[in-house]
Amino acid sequence: MTVPVEEPDQEQDGAQQAVEEPEDEVLAVVARVLARAGAYSILHPGCGTGRYSRFLAAAGFSVTAFDLMALAVRMAATRDVAADLAIRYLVDDPSLPTRDMGRFDGVFAPNILHLFEFRERQRVLRLLSKHLRPGGVAIVTVLSAHDERYGHGREIEPDTFEVLPGQLMHFYSEDELHYELQGHFHVALIEPATEVETDHLGTRREYAVLLACGVKRD
Repeated sequence: MTVPVEEPDQEQDGAQQAVEEPEDEVLAVVARVLARAGAYSILHPGCGTGRYSRFLAAAGFSVTAFDLMALAVRMAATRDVAADLAIRYLVDDPSLPTRDMGRFDGVFAPNILHLFEFRERQRVLRLLSKHLRPGGVAIVTVLSAHDERYGHGREIEPDTFEVLPGQLMHFYSEDELHYELQGHFHVALIEPATEVETDHLGTRREYAVLLACGVKRD
């Protein structure tokens, strides 16, 4: 079977290997918040190999997911066809999409904001708000300043470190995350959580994150 995946003109390569399904507390909270808000159509930037999009689709949400890595998106789409899940996959840049994705009831953007410096983070937040319908709900997860990786690498902005050449990690306090979100959303929730990932080799990693939810401002 041919799996439909929409791509921009120039294909991106180098996807990571597939990972196992989520085993942390984050997604249960995300699904509960979206359901209580009455959200049905969900945009999921930075989907990778689809572990979060699978969870949301299985929970009954209509999911549009995209990532810059074409191979990862193909892997996700192939796996979801086998699981009989209807998810629309696209290949595009989560931080600067080249197309209009449309408007959605909710946006779930895990682990994207903390990859950028302050000005770029503001641009990403504007894009998240742009893709929400009036009253839509945005949920983000970001690395917390309490994560054990804080302080690794060269500090280029307050609490932003270059952990590898060209790879940035910003670590948030709750107050800072509220400040950055409030320009675009009415912040309803910020709480600490533990995110767990287990890769295809069985290596388990835990991350101290902040999970935040906001309603689009008029």
